[in-house]
Amino acid sequence: MPPFEWLQPNECKNRRSIADAVNHLPDGAWTGEIRVGGIRLPTGEIVGLVAVFSENATSGVALPGATKFQARRHGSEELEEFDVFRLDGATVDDSCTVELVDGTRLRAVEVVPALLPYNVTDLDWRILHHTIALMKAEQECYTYPIRFAQPSDALDCSKLPALRGKVPPRKEILRYIAKQEPALKLPSRQKIDDTLHKFGML
Repeated sequence: MPPFEWLQPNECKNRRSIADAVNHLPDGAWTGEIRVGGIRLPTGEIVGLVAVFSENATSGVALPGATKFQARRHGSEELEEFDVFRLDGATVDDSCTVELVDGTRLRAVEVVPALLPYNVTDLDWRILHHTIALMKAEQECYTYPIRFAQPSDALDCSKLPALRGKVPPRKEILRYIAKQEPALKLPSRQKIDDTLHKFGML
């Protein structure tokens, strides 16, 4: 099976609609899949992380975290608001028509980005996930597994403060990251501390 690839991950915040995501996926007549993972913030609020996957699941495009999305039902010009988790399991075609699992057909689907309490970079996610893996704490922290998705789509941030006091020495984290991602420029120990502090682990 071809390796999976996230397309333009650094542009996630600039996208809003399913059409934005589809435009980055391979061309052709196909049916893609939408998945939504739940991430629980330290405040207790659950935010949905939306991603659109190509038909053969070799690539995906992420949208910003949201609790709601807006769309028009087929045959209607009225813009309605829906819970973002209704998108989970939906299909989308190359004309950007979305069909929810209950058969509802929608167009002009656009997420309403949630206000997150912090800015999390791709490097933050990498540090966090590698630290959790090193601690063998996946079962405690990941609660919503999604096919093909990155670990952040399944992370329950409210569980992370419970790991405080158990975090391995920074040199062990750096050694583990270097082994898992040898091509990655290693972060500084200060950066690791800043990331773990951001998630309440220090």
